[in-house]
Amino acid sequence: MGTTALVTGANGFVGSHLVELLQDRGDLPYAMVRKTSNVDNLKGRSVEYRYADVTDLDSLRAAMEGVEIVYHVAGATAGWTEEDFDRVNKTGTENILDAARTTTNGPRRVVLMSSLAAAGPCSADEGRREFHAADQITPYGRSKFRGETAAKKAAAAGDIEVVIVRPPTVYGPRDTEVLQLIQAANWGIVATQGTKPLWMSVVHPHDLCRGTVLAAERGAPLPAGDDGHVLDGGGLAFPESADPSHDAGRGIYYLTDGGRYTLEEFGRAAATALGKKAMKLAIPKPIVWVGAWFNELGGRMKGRAPVFSRNKVVEADVPGWMCEIDKARTELEFRPEMELADGMEQTVRWLRDHSVI
Repeated sequence: MGTTALVTGANGFVGSHLVELLQDRGDLPYAMVRKTSNVDNLKGRSVEYRYADVTDLDSLRAAMEGVEIVYHVAGATAGWTEEDFDRVNKTGTENILDAARTTTNGPRRVVLMSSLAAAGPCSADEGRREFHAADQITPYGRSKFRGETAAKKAAAAGDIEVVIVRPPTVYGPRDTEVLQLIQAANWGIVATQGTKPLWMSVVHPHDLCRGTVLAAERGAPLPAGDDGHVLDGGGLAFPESADPSHDAGRGIYYLTDGGRYTLEEFGRAAATALGKKAMKLAIPKPIVWVGAWFNELGGRMKGRAPVFSRNKVVEADVPGWMCEIDKARTELEFRPEMELADGMEQTVRWLRDHSVI
């Protein structure tokens, strides 16, 4: 019998892919969702659900009973205020960790899926590494970092082991965020903010989920002491160099497909997969700001925070969002398998099969 695992956010984009991978490898994943959650992403799978909410400790303890590993994937990617993001990404993570530590027959290890946004942007020449000091620029990034610092505190208590994975932009079947870029490519447009290239790392769920499981099995946990760790305010200033396994980044792993792309190249990969010719459209930043403001206004009218907001404009106004996977290659034996062209073809096929484009 395989490992018993609880996957939070199991009905979401990445969470559903992780549930499928765990099942296919012979593990027993319990899908943690709310009773009101849409579980369409798990259709066709025989899944055992455990109903809980990250804001309800008692429900979390019940969900973790008899579980060996928790994969905490649930997170808020859109919100109106910093408090909106913190409610799930910080406080929700604190509750997950508290429940893991206090459940009688609970997990021995928690894998927290965070984000490159928790570390901050990079230069056009150098990607971030785990030992680099954090420098977040958006409410989302700050909330994810606060979730990470909660993990560090829980690890210091010594009751559980905690490992953090930080993916960059994730694309693939069931995604709703990168979808807008693919739809634009389908219209023959590769839109960029201004004329300067935005460099980025990306990862497909096929590789992200494989790497996350490797982190659960082989990853070094967050240390109990501080010793200059990045989650205790330490770390090397970006872009200083050191051994990839430098203690300042112990317990943290970046997972990407190993490539470096500009936003334009990523958009053209989508166009190629669609069989379209696309032209670059460099939109002046003031116009992007106005578009984001109107998108937020529409979101308020609908009562739902949009993904494309002024925070996204801030994120795009930097040289890049790249990270390096040397550490994951060495310590986890992680080897990316899904190249961008293949991942885009699979994504486009899924979108067409489901009449999304």
